[in-house]
Amino acid sequence: MLNSFHRPTRLRHRKHPHWPHSYRSLALSGGVLLLLLCLCLAACSAPFGGGSQGRSGASVTATVGTGGATATATPVVLLGPRPCPSAIQSAAYWSGIVHTVTSVTSVVRVQCANLMGTPELQALITVAHQGGHALDVHVYTHITSPNPQQIFQLLNLYDGDAVISGYNTVLTAEVDQNSALNRGRSPTNYQRDLFREFKWSDAQQTLVQIAFPAFFPDLTRYQAEADQAAVNQGHDPWKLDAIKVAQALAASSAFFNWGPNAPARLISGGGQHDVNAVVEVKSPHPGGGTIRVSMSRLESNTNGGIWEVTDVSSPTLSLSAPTAQARLQSPITVSGRGNAFEGVIGSLRVLDHLYNQIGQAQVRGASGNGPTSFSTKLTYSTDFQAGAQEGILMLSAPSQADGSIATGTLLKVLLA
Repeated sequence: MLNSFHRPTRLRHRKHPHWPHSYRSLALSGGVLLLLLCLCLAACSAPFGGGSQGRSGASVTATVGTGGATATATPVVLLGPRPCPSAIQSAAYWSGIVHTVTSVTSVVRVQCANLMGTPELQALITVAHQGGHALDVHVYTHITSPNPQQIFQLLNLYDGDAVISGYNTVLTAEVDQNSALNRGRSPTNYQRDLFREFKWSDAQQTLVQIAFPAFFPDLTRYQAEADQAAVNQGHDPWKLDAIKVAQALAASSAFFNWGPNAPARLISGGGQHDVNAVVEVKSPHPGGGTIRVSMSRLESNTNGGIWEVTDVSSPTLSLSAPTAQARLQSPITVSGRGNAFEGVIGSLRVLDHLYNQIGQAQVRGASGNGPTSFSTKLTYSTDFQAGAQEGILMLSAPSQADGSIATGTLLKVLLA
């Protein structure tokens, strides 16, 4: 795979003394077509989570004329952090641009990447407030020009951090001081617990918040990339086993609470070199049902990529609205289908960025018993007021034998 600029090369062909002119042209054209096919196949890759902005390598344009073929290398988008041009990579260079104040603010890190989905590099600048806990995040384009243009900023992240992901997005981390984890603690014991992701939008001409497609074992891409680094060092090897990941989700008290050894079987994929997997897990409780857990390798990495759950479906429950990864604002209306018993299908819950319940409603069917549709209004309350957080909408049905969760379906959303 080509991943850097190459000088145009002149392909010279010796004429075979016994070949007719038409044969020589055909051979030349076939060789160029073969070259293009190989380069196209080598350049095709798609990161975990979908999208089309990232491609690795360099594109090659070949033309055939009377003088032969010419291959021309052009820059394309690469995924992940890139080296910054030497002229603009120092913190001192950016201090005047972001208007730091001596002894008050300072540039702590400069990172570059193809954040806008074009070959031009953008710069991510983080600025710390001295003697405090705030971090400011700035993104600039036209970074080698005399006047770089700011295209994004996010201010006052408490004990914050910002990095460029392997998917060409900006990932931020900060302390949610009002979360269940940090509420009531002293600042010295705060933990970073709120993670957000921002991606370039052509329509809005800035970076906008998006939701990571997965929700377990990691709710956000920031956490997933940190988990991947830990697994690469030999920690948590269970995250490389699709069945164990599905069982861990089913065992979590935040979701189904089925215990660590709920029966599970692989439906598809899940092999060492597979990108996707589907696992069926059965409740061990009386009257329990099943769920199907779909997952993908993080950023489609089949060389040791961890499994991330992207969907949990039920044979008897479904959600038709809202859609996956939608940005919600309380109150919301949730619709779908399920099996009613004496008018009741089950329960809707909203889970926040710590998997804590922040909203709940009973779901009643349009008809009293059997398969039916529903539309339920649900109110929730978030503790983070400076933007949206990643969360989960969960619909579950109880077992009529013991009241445990018999089955359920989960949907990843953004909660504002």
